[in-house]
Amino acid sequence: RIILWYVPKCLSSWVQNDMFTATKSMGDLLRKSITARRGTSWRTSESNFRPSETPHLTPGCINIAPCWFQQGHEVGPLFRALISATLKGERSLSMIIDMQRPALIASAALRVMHPQLYWASVATHLELGRWSKDQGLVDMHHLLKHWASVYTGASIMCNRQSPEHRDPKCPPEAFDILTCIGNYQHAVMKLTNLGIELAYDPGVLVSYSGRLVRHGIDVKDGDRIVWAWFLRDSVH
Repeated sequence: RIILWYVPKCLSSWVQNDMFTATKSMGDLLRKSITARRGTSWRTSESNFRPSETPHLTPGCINIAPCWFQQGHEVGPLFRALISATLKGERSLSMIIDMQRPALIASAALRVMHPQLYWASVATHLELGRWSKDQGLVDMHHLLKHWASVYTGASIMCNRQSPEHRDPKCPPEAFDILTCIGNYQHAVMKLTNLGIELAYDPGVLVSYSGRLVRHGIDVKDGDRIVWAWFLRDSVH
């Protein structure tokens, strides 16, 4: 059974440009995501972010999803599903449209890596569209029509150090997809429980179960942007 996909130099220059331009436009959301409170999650703790070298590029970490559950409501009936907070502003539709080409790349990759999961995700997306229309959730239905990925959502990370960790909310059988761009020279992704280290250079695509594979990345210099496409059992 395949547990890891590794595709260096996967992303073309125009896809990388889409990711860079879209991430720059999310600056206000990324800035607000960083927290200084004691006891906060390492994922948004200010100690894990480096200042950007590129003008108008903002460090931070946000989740974007047209339909998911509020934190603390990962189980229960579907009527609790909401649009992620990052898509409740005036720029929500333009953000999703800016993400479409990278979203299609991730979806096409899943179609190759795990056809059964791909088609199950397509069916879920169609069902969510019907459900949101029946419930009169106009904004959610509109965003779902323009959401080009079969994944539940995407985490957008800019200049974040990622200590070794797992992602407990991801289904164990799912392949998360990480795409990375930037002007940094070199990075290494450590998959510690597999005993593997990967060159994590700009343009790479890596996919594995974030719940099963312990992973971490450390970049000392330059700017690094990661889009991590994920699935959620609570939605699927």
